Amino acid sequence: MPALFVGYIAALIATLSFGSFAVPVKLPQIIPLNVHPLAFQSYKTLMCVCTAWLCFIVPVYNDEDESWSFVTLASLEYTPWGIISGLFWVPGGAMAIYAVQNAGLAVAQGTWSSLIVVVSFVWGILVFDEKVKNVYLAGLGVLGLVSGLVGMSVFSEGEKQPTPAKGLLAAIFNGLWGGSIMVPMHYAPPEASGMGYVVSFAVGAGLVTILLWIILLIYSGFPNPNEKDDLRKGWSFKRGRSKLPSMHVPTMVGPGCLAGGLWAIGNISSMVTVQVLGEAVGYSICQTSLLVSGLWGIFYFQEVKGLRQRILWGSSAVVTLLGIILLTAEHDGSEAAPSSGGR
Repeated sequence: MPALFVGYIAALIATLSFGSFAVPVKLPQIIPLNVHPLAFQSYKTLMCVCTAWLCFIVPVYNDEDESWSFVTLASLEYTPWGIISGLFWVPGGAMAIYAVQNAGLAVAQGTWSSLIVVVSFVWGILVFDEKVKNVYLAGLGVLGLVSGLVGMSVFSEGEKQPTPAKGLLAAIFNGLWGGSIMVPMHYAPPEASGMGYVVSFAVGAGLVTILLWIILLIYSGFPNPNEKDDLRKGWSFKRGRSKLPSMHVPTMVGPGCLAGGLWAIGNISSMVTVQVLGEAVGYSICQTSLLVSGLWGIFYFQEVKGLRQRILWGSSAVVTLLGIILLTAEHDGSEAAPSSGGR
């Protein structure tokens, strides 16, 4: 069916975008800056807001009358469920940056991608009652997908590096908490789901990002007993503002916006994927972006060195692809996953 074709094409675009968004961050001039996670997340949020207009030029397929249409200002409906998605995404995205900085890209992305697959499958099958031909075979596909992702993350580092516990905990948080960002879309009204949800998501992400900056400002305004602050002066706006992390605009604006733009395109594509294929199958397939980031690591950053490491990484990639094929084959295309507020 055309709808399924669009769903798989959207999944491919999401995979390429999600797998490439971290590439600009690994540029030599960016790494020494050690950009604060919330500062980097703010670039992603900015591009998410700036690219929300794409929802007006991406055609939407109507399965009922087999026609194509576009979201218009007249038909656009805002839903506060976008704020809930923002509450999942912004903290999760900031923790993803922290995880990469402390545990490395390969280990961090492998950890959260694997957990997101499990979280999406649980939401889709157990909560939303999405249809699969055989739940056990679909579960086997998820197991293969997770195993392959873990294998690629383990074998994508040419040299053994320390993996700080805080970085792993941040990656786990992103997988468990941030892995649910598409869930609120299932409760949105039909007019506000799919492409119509892009604007609601962008507004929600922007509001949550601003809220986190305000919280950080308030927290930073209190005197630090371990520093030479005058504890008798109490909270100070000037102190809080002076301690806010730098955005490193001259150096970060280009790479940061490029990274955020790639993520935003992946996010829009994943919304289409989830609407057509469902949470369990659609968002799980999108997590194979680790395959793309691994290829960047091998051929561009030369992270995977040695024939043995590349063979092991390639074997894990094959397991991942087999998991995708099995999971895709078990998707019941006879009944599209509903995305109305009644779910």
